[in-house]
Amino acid sequence: MLTTQSNPDRLKRLAINEEQRNIKPGNCNKFLHVTIDPEFLKESYGAQVLPKLTELGCKYEIKPQPCASTVTFYRTIPTKLIGDGAMTEKTANEPFVVHLLDGGSFVAYVRNHQLLAVVRSLKELFPGRRLSLLVFGLVSYCRVHRGCVGRRETEHALTEVQLYEDVSHQLLETDEQVANFVAQLARSIAERPYKQQQMDKYSSDQLYLGNEKKGCVRVEGTAGLQQLYQAQLIKIPSVTLEVAEAIMSVYPTLYDLLQAYRNADQDAPNLLANISIRRAGGPVTTSNRKIGPELSKKIYLLYNSTNGKQEL
Repeated sequence: MLTTQSNPDRLKRLAINEEQRNIKPGNCNKFLHVTIDPEFLKESYGAQVLPKLTELGCKYEIKPQPCASTVTFYRTIPTKLIGDGAMTEKTANEPFVVHLLDGGSFVAYVRNHQLLAVVRSLKELFPGRRLSLLVFGLVSYCRVHRGCVGRRETEHALTEVQLYEDVSHQLLETDEQVANFVAQLARSIAERPYKQQQMDKYSSDQLYLGNEKKGCVRVEGTAGLQQLYQAQLIKIPSVTLEVAEAIMSVYPTLYDLLQAYRNADQDAPNLLANISIRRAGGPVTTSNRKIGPELSKKIYLLYNSTNGKQEL
């Protein structure tokens, strides 16, 4: 029986497989830690935030932050095999921070033209992190304190922080909205490595037309192009498998079809009209069923119309 010391290659393969499992959606949530400032939990919405994170499977810590009412995130990197066969584990801060302002404080900052300065000071406290600003209860506050701030003034202040500091904002009115926002952001952050891996995979030099879901056609080099062509035709309304096979028997590739359209000039819309259709791959029937002018025109428009709003 081989020991772990005598089989480092096997250990390495197991570690790679484990790493891939750990970053998949659902399983990745348990490695994300949400650090919440105590002030964030003092209001009524705080009672809903923690159960939402627990339901999601994320860990959380209640710890004072450099600024009150903020939430930060960090990730536990699963154990990895290093050169001498030992295992290691580390943590990494995620580049996101959430800061919550109540309606009254927000109105005061807007009226005194201080919102941009407040946002800049927050970004200095959390360098390298993308700030999301939550404004809680603004509508409720304005209903009680009528005329406290104008809509145009509010929109100007929020647009200013978005343009100058690239800070997004959410106007929330209920406890559930606050809890849902924190939970949704936590899930998105947890899934970030997996989504980045998928993006890198499909934008690399080995790009193929398709994905890993059932029913999609994968193309690598020239392999799969004919199946993709057939699948594309079948997506057109009224084009059955028999119709697609009939078209492909005359024009085996999409290039052949497009070239025929270019050469047909005025007759291009009716190019496919007289192609006979075989039923279930059998011989041409005595009824001599054809594609017809209407469907031929529809397929022509799909491949040749330059109108983005063209209806088929």
